[in-house]
Amino acid sequence: MRILGFIVGALALILSSGAQAQAWTSHYAVEDRFAIWFPSAPNIEETEWLDEYDNVRAARRYSAERRGSTYSVIAVDYSDADWDVLNGAYPHAASIYRQKGDVTYDGFTHLDRIHGHRLQITQDDGRRIYFKTLLHGGILYMTEAIVPARAAPPGQFEEGLQILDHEGVRVRYNEQDNRMPRTDDLQEALGGPDLEGPILSGEGDEYLAP
Repeated sequence: MRILGFIVGALALILSSGAQAQAWTSHYAVEDRFAIWFPSAPNIEETEWLDEYDNVRAARRYSAERRGSTYSVIAVDYSDADWDVLNGAYPHAASIYRQKGDVTYDGFTHLDRIHGHRLQITQDDGRRIYFKTLLHGGILYMTEAIVPARAAPPGQFEEGLQILDHEGVRVRYNEQDNRMPRTDDLQEALGGPDLEGPILSGEGDEYLAP
């Protein structure tokens, strides 16, 4: 009986450790005003991005890896750009990524009615890139998931992105392109207080996180 108890306990520990290893974590990027799921706490590095007029723009890359897949968000500062540059920001980003392999999907997308572009690309080695880009509030956002050839599509990462305002409230628009009232679904979807940001509840002024 003692041996059986030891085996059961060991199996429980292994299963528990495996479940913990699988858990994704929500990340709230205060400066770049977005939240998203990552498979682990992301590495953050300062980088640069060339816009379509070859202007160098400050950017940050947030990235994490799991099981041979790499998940990244790149946030580029377009806050000083004029209308022409802003208007070409995400089409330019899409044009850069089209050069990375065989494009199998190429089309318009939106996130909470924030317009953008989505690509799926197969590289020469069979690895696939799932790419999405959009622009809001003077920041160009790019999400990039690079996965092995036989891996499942990175749905949790792709659909987990939420754009926030300066108060940490999710930004959403209606069909008339008017900002929708603040909602508390960010708390439910991405962990609420664990994001350690000023997330507001419903239409009130109650802070869910300090």
